Amino acid sequence: MTRSLRVEFLPVDMVDGVAPETQIHDVSLPDEVVGVPQILENPHVDFPGTWSLVGEGTDGASQYQRVDRIADTSDTVAG
Repeated sequence: MTRSLRVEFLPVDMVDGVAPETQIHDVSLPDEVVGVPQILENPHVDFPGTWSLVGEGTDGASQYQRVDRIADTSDTVAG
């Protein structure tokens, strides 16, 4: 079984000196993951890599910032 976590992905890539807009998505997590994970790996198809929890954002979404662009696997992992 899975549950949904609302995640706000903070922009990390600059295009012509301008950061893209923050995006909010629902991410599926296994039920055994308790609370809000500190680390997400490959949480969304459009946001690969390792993401670290940095705070709470829009509408109670958990804010994550990418800390590593290349991941070892394409599976979603929560830590």
